[in-house]
Amino acid sequence: MNSIDTILKYIHESNDFVVTSHVNPDGDNIGSTLSIYYFLKKMNKNVYYVMNDEMPINMQFLVKDINIINSQKFKELNIKNYNLVALDCGDKNRICVDDDIRDNCIKLINIDHHGSNDFYGDLNYVLAEESSTCELVYNLLMRNEEINEFNTIDENIATALYTGLMTDTGKLTYSNTHASSFDMAKNLLLLGADTQRVIQNVFGSNPFNFYKLLGAALNTLEIIDTKVAVMMVTQDMLEKYNIDFKDIDGIVPYARDIENVEIGILLKEKGNNEIKVSLRSKSYANVSKIAKVFSGGGHMRASGCTINDNIENAKIKIIKEALKEI
Repeated sequence: MNSIDTILKYIHESNDFVVTSHVNPDGDNIGSTLSIYYFLKKMNKNVYYVMNDEMPINMQFLVKDINIINSQKFKELNIKNYNLVALDCGDKNRICVDDDIRDNCIKLINIDHHGSNDFYGDLNYVLAEESSTCELVYNLLMRNEEINEFNTIDENIATALYTGLMTDTGKLTYSNTHASSFDMAKNLLLLGADTQRVIQNVFGSNPFNFYKLLGAALNTLEIIDTKVAVMMVTQDMLEKYNIDFKDIDGIVPYARDIENVEIGILLKEKGNNEIKVSLRSKSYANVSKIAKVFSGGGHMRASGCTINDNIENAKIKIIKEALKEI
């Protein structure tokens, strides 16, 4: 792994950057990507926020004034010499830009906290033990202040970092929360993070139909051998309640947070024979091992994968692997 100082030195000596996240973006990679975007702008770099997927509805407040473009629009700009910064992406193949943008950069800078990350970048800052990628970015930006005597973290960056920290630690309640996470939250508050705006938008602004969809999903809930809970969201449900696929990940904790349940599973029907699976565990099960069986990955307590089958068969397959883990 490269040192923070090495990465900062390279950033200071370079001019053109593309920042992006993993596919199906969430709070941590939006917060970390946006923070790096703002940082590079403050350093007077040419920076492009490129992402092929849409923002979840509860994250749009962060980027309402940001020009986010897709890969095709970036390629139309004909930018030849650029560096790609991939944040919170444990797998090179899940970077949310077209492959040719990924493969033709001068250097790929990989900043991430997934244990499955294989250091695919030319420059890598990867620490699986950190609470979030936003905590890594926070460390990098604080180090930049030390080296360059430059006030790096402003209110916008503090708010973005706070968003990623809160989402990936479950508002500082998950097992990946450390003393450093509380220190970071405190300092971001002192630096101007709009914490109430984050909490209200991310956790307190679900549309009414989301709860109708949640009710329908809960009606599919099953508990197997007291330790595994599984629920489903079908395409028909999404169409009935007019909820976008990207806005339903908040449902999965309802499966995990049942008394005596160790593993919660949400199966999400994205297309014909394309089932996205979200996995969460409570105290001891390593759900990343389950996800890897289906070429997925993630963290010990939170992982995901895709099963190319119908939703009923996918449920049978994922339950079989979950029962092995407990």
